Amino acid sequence: MPQHGQYPQQGYEQQQQQVQQQQQVQRPAPHRQAPAPEPVAGPGPDGIDWEAEAAALEAGGAPAAAGHEPQAEPEEWDGHHEDGAYLEEEPQQEAGFLGGQDDSREAKKKRKESGKKAGRRNGGACLLVALVLLGAMGGAGWWGYGFYQDHFGPPPDFAGDGTGSVQVEVAKGEVGGQIGLKLKKAGVVKSVDAFTKACDAEPKCRAVQYGFYVMKKEMSAASAVKAFVDQMGGASLVLPEGLNSTEIYAKIDDKLKLQKGTTANVAKAQVNELGLPAYANGNIEGFLWPTKYNIADGMKPEDLLKQMVKNATEKYAALDGQAASVNLKNGYEVVIEASILQREGNNPTDFAKMAKTIQNRLAAGGEINHRLGMDTTLQYSLGRKQLDRKDMDDASNKYNTYINPGLPPTPISNPGDDALQAVLHPADGKWLYFIAMDPSTTRFAETSKEHYANVEEFCKNAGEGFDKDRGHCTGKKS
Repeated sequence: MPQHGQYPQQGYEQQQQQVQQQQQVQRPAPHRQAPAPEPVAGPGPDGIDWEAEAAALEAGGAPAAAGHEPQAEPEEWDGHHEDGAYLEEEPQQEAGFLGGQDDSREAKKKRKESGKKAGRRNGGACLLVALVLLGAMGGAGWWGYGFYQDHFGPPPDFAGDGTGSVQVEVAKGEVGGQIGLKLKKAGVVKSVDAFTKACDAEPKCRAVQYGFYVMKKEMSAASAVKAFVDQMGGASLVLPEGLNSTEIYAKIDDKLKLQKGTTANVAKAQVNELGLPAYANGNIEGFLWPTKYNIADGMKPEDLLKQMVKNATEKYAALDGQAASVNLKNGYEVVIEASILQREGNNPTDFAKMAKTIQNRLAAGGEINHRLGMDTTLQYSLGRKQLDRKDMDDASNKYNTYINPGLPPTPISNPGDDALQAVLHPADGKWLYFIAMDPSTTRFAETSKEHYANVEEFCKNAGEGFDKDRGHCTGKKS
């Protein structure tokens, strides 16, 4: 059959009429065939039996043109009529609304492919939903377990008696939870709750004494409580404010049942391992903090010394920033002045006035010439209380504040909080002299005349003579 050829002139009008009638014949879907002319009996001018073709179309089969081999698949309509005229194709619909389903091979193939894709999508969606549900169930279970552990389960705890050694300080007034927090930070217990629970179960733990305790790391809460109770029931060393290092060494020897001089020798030999700050220049005086120290079995003197130095260093950490407010150069000078207050004074309520007196003398010129004129500084360096004129005239002794202006080179005792706070917050006054008349009374004076009268009375009460030139007791019975 000629493609896009012109029909013969003979029978053209009849053929055109047939074409119009054929256009009204329902086209098969989804593949539209080119409109065929109305069939006539026998082969038409083009050699095709159109009546047979129409019958074949109505039967749903493929048209078989006379003289041509049957086609396996009908060719798709290319949008042109047999006469070459272009006809606009209507949009195809696989199955119209409430219409019949297209059962052609191509439509079935499309439905099959679409079904496979939909199946894969549905299967993937089901798998995703299943995984989400399993994850949600697992998360809910884990959350539930965590909630139970947090609210009803036992608190985290180590097992056993622990290893190593660590020192923990318990301050006055601290209770179970506060102590537990310190232990947790030091690595002793695993949780505050575990220690608190174990402490609540032990009546003796509810009244923990303040001081230093030697503990082990990673102890069970029960073992930590037992260690506290055992050390509370054992020996302890209480150091009052104002003792010097020599006096403290003797107390440690006595408490640890060591030969006299043992602690002093240890302090001298291990001074660089005790934790002293650089500004101490290797001098331990002033860094043996006065408080209560628990004595554990097998404790060595260096254990106690390290505790004392650590405590003092922590107390002094903020002093540098406060020294300038009282005309002192640094925090170490604050400690030195406080050590003199602690050694000179008998009553902490007088410390603020004593501090002001020292600061007034350091600032005064004239007859005083910035000199403190203190017995205690000279007594510290000589290691004895009795002083004579020769001692007081020795300018080579840097602790001789009768001759040398300013503060002595180091502390002369180990001060406590009261003395430190008095130095930083002195009273308001013009005093230049003070003398402790007895353990509860300190007299202050602004002039030397008034002061000498107080000293003479003191010497008389002590049964000693009075040196009017120096305003000092003679040290000899009157």
